[in-house]
Amino acid sequence: MPKLRAWLLRPGVRVKIMGIVLGLVLLLGLGITWQVRASMTATLTTQLDQRGVSIARDLAARSTDLILINNTYALYGLLQDTLLNNADLRYAFVLDSNGRVLVHSFDHGFPRGLAEENTVGSTDRAHTVVLMSDEGPIHDIAVPIFDGRAGIARVGLTEHSVHAAVDGLTRQLLLITLAVSLLGVGAAYLLTLILTRPILTLVDATQAVAHGDLSRKTPPWSDDEIGKLSTAFNRMTDELAQAQGAMLRRHRELAALNAVANAVNAPAPLTETLERSLRALLDSLNLPAGWIFLLDRERAPVADSATSARVQLTCWIGLSPEIGAREVETGLQGCPCTSALRDKRAVVVTPLPERCPLRDAHTIASHVTVPILSHARVLGVLGVASEDAQAFSMDEVKLLEAAGQQLGVAVENARLWDDLREKERVRGQLLEKVIVAQEEERKRIARELHDDTGQAITSLMVGLRATSDACDPDVRTRFEPLREIAAQTLESVKRLARELRPPLLDDLGLPAALERYISNYRVNFGLNADLQMTGFRDGARLPAEAELALYRIIQESLTNVAKHARAKNVSVVVERKPQAVVAIVEDDGCGFDARTVFELQDEMKLGLHGMRERAELLGGRLRIESTPNAGSSVFVEIPIQ
Repeated sequence: MPKLRAWLLRPGVRVKIMGIVLGLVLLLGLGITWQVRASMTATLTTQLDQRGVSIARDLAARSTDLILINNTYALYGLLQDTLLNNADLRYAFVLDSNGRVLVHSFDHGFPRGLAEENTVGSTDRAHTVVLMSDEGPIHDIAVPIFDGRAGIARVGLTEHSVHAAVDGLTRQLLLITLAVSLLGVGAAYLLTLILTRPILTLVDATQAVAHGDLSRKTPPWSDDEIGKLSTAFNRMTDELAQAQGAMLRRHRELAALNAVANAVNAPAPLTETLERSLRALLDSLNLPAGWIFLLDRERAPVADSATSARVQLTCWIGLSPEIGAREVETGLQGCPCTSALRDKRAVVVTPLPERCPLRDAHTIASHVTVPILSHARVLGVLGVASEDAQAFSMDEVKLLEAAGQQLGVAVENARLWDDLREKERVRGQLLEKVIVAQEEERKRIARELHDDTGQAITSLMVGLRATSDACDPDVRTRFEPLREIAAQTLESVKRLARELRPPLLDDLGLPAALERYISNYRVNFGLNADLQMTGFRDGARLPAEAELALYRIIQESLTNVAKHARAKNVSVVVERKPQAVVAIVEDDGCGFDARTVFELQDEMKLGLHGMRERAELLGGRLRIESTPNAGSSVFVEIPIQ
């Protein structure tokens, strides 16, 4: 059923209308033809039977005397005359009162059983029976002769005349139906032409609208429903064109703002950021020229003194540089653009005033000056120019004001980042100087401990030995503990001097210094410490500052493990890579909350900060991972050339 419905609905309106009209005409014509044919057939058949009765009665009346006088020859002649005078009469015969055939009109003998097919009573007027034969239906009519006492006259009539008359009338009706159908098709064609012509025009216009052509209009053909539909369609296309124009303008504005936002958010110097933003804005708005002036930072304007600041040409696109230089020289003085700085609102300048330097470009007819704002503070101006004097609508001016605010945020952020980078640079320099001073102080203290304090303790030990040798044996035993204390003190001073500035670090490099430190670490703190060094081949040295930073970070990490971790095992891994050196210090101690430990004001926090600052001074990074009762890990990576 759905397929049939789809097949019926597939043709066009013209085919449907013509098909409906033709179908109705044919259905009506054929129905009338069938009805007339059936009615006429019944009428003619009835008339045939009546005529047959009349022929049979006439035959019976004329044959009565002949039968009574037994004149068979005359009776046969009567049958022949009857056949000649009636074209529909197929046969005729006369039966006597005993049912025997007296005469008949059959050329090849009387058919067997025909006499018994139809009988009539003496009181009946006539009796008709329809017999089927090779020639079709035969209406057999029996009429009694002399009330049946003289016999029965029977005639048989064919339906040839009936069929001929009906067929002739049917042909006439069919011809009339055909003629009416042709007239109906012609009328339907004219009707469909009147109806479908505007509909097809609407279809063409709709397809054009679907392809984006909103300028197509359909002429109203009349004031009927189709004309109203055409008018509504034209109104719809006008509204769609207006909506599309508004949408395109909105899309253009969003594209421009998005382009400016992308340019502003891209990591780049301020000048490059502003130039990319200006180019993106000009491309989005299809404008030929634009510029950006920034006010001098030290003399930035406030309140009503906006025009007192010196301007700096930052970007100049699409116009001669000499025009921009003239604008810088004049400082926007005497120009309508100054009202944009004073009122903090965009200004559309058209036509260009006589003193405007843009008149030298000859192609510029108007321009817009937009203040670059940040927190209601004017940082500069954004200008765009057009060759059309009526190019800038209110929507575009608002768009440019929004772009000016975005640029203001970019300028403010760039300046804040410049300040922050400058502060970080100064802080790094100070921190580097502090660390260098610390290392120099460590060197001096280590040298003094080794040279002065060590020599003094050594001299004390020599004096104690000489004094012990000059005394009695009883007194000598009292000098032995003093000599041991002096020896332990000398060893502690040497160890402290080595930790303050290990000579192996300067002489043999980081691997040797760490191996010596780990060896002493096991003895001093009683921990199971192991060291793995990979990537250090052929005695290649790291940069001195990298070696010192790694040594101090590992030293501080191991000191924290010994003081706070309550660990039994600690592992140190140092791997040299092509572009960096990585160190990892892991222990199985009690661990700590790495996220909150930096909030504590204690020595451990200062040590961790010192480790991180040493790594960051060399462009590296340090990460600490630890959780309570799960040990801790220190990861440090320092780039190397």
